Amino acid sequence: MNKKQNIKALCIAAAMLLSGFCAHAQELEVSAYFNGVVPVGQFASKVTGLNPDAFDRSQFTPMNRENIATGAAAGLGFTLRGGFWFDMGFGELMPYIEGTFLWNSLKSSVRQAYDAASAKYPAYFNIPLYLGFKYRYDINDIIRPFAEIGFGYDFLIITRSAQQDELWYRFKPSAALGWQFGLGTYLGRNVSVGLYYLGLGTHKIAYSEKSRGRSDDNYANITSSRFIGDLGLRIGFHF
Repeated sequence: MNKKQNIKALCIAAAMLLSGFCAHAQELEVSAYFNGVVPVGQFASKVTGLNPDAFDRSQFTPMNRENIATGAAAGLGFTLRGGFWFDMGFGELMPYIEGTFLWNSLKSSVRQAYDAASAKYPAYFNIPLYLGFKYRYDINDIIRPFAEIGFGYDFLIITRSAQQDELWYRFKPSAALGWQFGLGTYLGRNVSVGLYYLGLGTHKIAYSEKSRGRSDDNYANITSSRFIGDLGLRIGFHF
């Protein structure tokens, strides 16, 4: 089964899951989250092949397939989620579906190297679409701790890396299977705060290269693979 079939199956499963639960649901919850994320692992690793002291443009090589999807800095994001709460007798369980938009720039040392060479640095965008379950137990009307887990696909977008009109790279990442895990608490009924690990999956990244006097519009067969991961703080508003 290929990626497109997997994504289609995920959408069908989401529709069946939600429609099946609707008949027995006690409460619908729609949530909006603001995310602050810090990259971990390969995503945060040091960018190799760049010389931050190479202020001569002729000595500067922009990020390419050898080092792309590394050197990420802290980022921001936004999540929309819908789900239904069910009374389990010893707490509540909510199956949910959500979509998230995450943005990461590059670490300041890498941006400075690009700026010194009058070059354009890439940015990273992740769009994970997840199905999951959240468990909540009410200690009292104010403190309502929860734990949750979710699975789905992440779609990675990387903007181009360029040295003005001399040399530039465009990237085409694949979608990847990812997951998330979170712990936190509701503060009353309408606000929550939580810590999350976002395992956004291992993405295969194809690239195309262009330079002055030469054009290669086809994405190369040789690809790089990067695991994208974030630690996140989420503040949620629930309706």
